[in-house]
Amino acid sequence: MKNFILVFALLLGSFGIFAQHEPVQKKKEKKAESVEKKEAYQCPMKCEGAKTYAKKGKCPACTMDLKLIVAKK
Repeated sequence: MKNFILVFALLLGSFGIFAQHEPVQKKKEKKAESVEKKEAYQCPMKCEGAKTYAKKGKCPACTMDLKLIVAKK
């Protein structure tokens, strides 16, 4: 009877560990999202210091086109 309880507890514990495992596809999606978040746009003249924008456009201070920057890992 003690062996049965021990085996049952081990199986139940291992199920709990595997239930928390995240599928590979979701990991790839999260990785892709994190890469996208590192891209930003910034004025080449740095009129507003290190301020960045999420979308392409023009600098509100000097009206130059914003340039794509990629944050270093």
